[in-house]
Amino acid sequence: MQSQESSSAQLRQTLCKLNNHRFPNLKDPSCKKRASVALIIRVRPTFPNQACFDAEKCSPKAGTDDSRLESFFDQEWVQRGDPEVLFIKRAAREGDRWTSHIAFPGGRRDPEDEDDVATSVRETKEEIGLDLNAEHCLQVGNLSERVVTTWLGKTPLVP
Repeated sequence: MQSQESSSAQLRQTLCKLNNHRFPNLKDPSCKKRASVALIIRVRPTFPNQACFDAEKCSPKAGTDDSRLESFFDQEWVQRGDPEVLFIKRAAREGDRWTSHIAFPGGRRDPEDEDDVATSVRETKEEIGLDLNAEHCLQVGNLSERVVTTWLGKTPLVP
């Protein structure tokens, strides 16, 4: 079993890499629909450590994404905490191809969404009530985009 410190160190390394090596956006003119999801990771403190948000070091006003991420992982409670990933279970609806699936929060891009990040922020707020624009949330990077096609393989549906 991995130690908490090594889990935290691996998570730190992965998130720093994601933050510094952004994936390019797919530009597909034939793709009319877009969707975005949010991969949400929290660090749950372990006893006797207490979670403490340090606004001077970690808030959006505190500096660059790199420095905020480094400051977050420099805290002892984070180094000793347990990383957790948030999944949701989609609603069960007859005729819905995604019914009852386990997924990341997210969904279809609306015309008023500025970009894919705005889509995932809005959808996460709608689905689970978590505001990813809150001061204590660190937006780290993006995962590679994918074009999903119909079973015929001709019509792009969602990148």
